[in-house]
Formats: sequence, structure tokens, C-alpha cells
Amino acid sequence: MPLTYRLVQRPDMHKDAAPDAKLYYAQVRSQQKLNFEKLCDMIAIRSTAFTGDVMLVIEGLLSVMEERLTEGDIVRLGRLGNFRMVAGSQGTKTEKDFSVALFNKPRIIFSPGSMLNSMKGKVKFEKAAVVEKECDRPHAV
Repeated sequence: MPLTYRLVQRPDMHKDAAPDAKLYYAQVRSQQKLNFEKLCDMIAIRSTAFTGDVMLVIEGLLSVMEERLTEGDIVRLGRLGNFRMVAGSQGTKTEKDFSVALFNKPRIIFSPGSMLNSMKGKVKFEKAAVVEKECDRPHAV
């Protein structure tokens, strides 16, 4: 199934554009959210595991990831990709002036693996159908 998009008009940010110039840009729209239980059901259908077993394994994976990321490890999940924790800091003029209070909020960086990278090349796009909202229709008098 293709990714659906809609067109939105935004200011033209090109260097030589007129101040009031606008262009249309594509905005990909998500169709629906896949919750954890449904994800586990879908995985269970494709394996010999029960939904509860899948949930248990994923929760275990998350627990180990949390432990290892906070220890500074890179967590490699094969074809899915890698997770790592990074944090920058404010600078000081001397080493002596530095303290851990100068660290910025840590972030988790995800680098997609081979499966996700190859999937990106297979994506198709389709313009979303315009759905008229109830409040946009003229009311009969």
C-alpha cells in the first residue's frame, strides 16, 4: 500500500524568492496507529509464539536496551538498526570549570539497518483523497 500525501502551501524559502512567494509541498500522512497489543498479535500470527510470549520478549528487550543505553553501549538490533545515547554540553574555558551540570538533556539516536534502508527505496506515493468535513458543507435552510 502506498504512502498517502496531501499538498500544503508554505512560504518559498529559496534565497531569491519574493517575500510573499509560496510553494506547494507534499506532506505524508500516517493512516493509523498500531498499538503495542496489536503489534504483538501480528507478530504472534507470523510465529509459533503466543501474544503473551511476544509481549514478554519485547518488554525484556526494552528493559535490556534501557540498561545498556544508560551504560553507554550501542544496542545493535541486526537488520532493524542501532540505538545509542548521546549528550552534548555547554563549554567552559578550563577543565576545572566543567561540571556534569553543564550537560544538555541526553538523546537517543536511532540509525536504521539494512532492512529499513532497503524498504525506503520501495515506497510508492499516492495523493490522499480529499474528505469533506461535516462542518465544511453548507447547511440546508
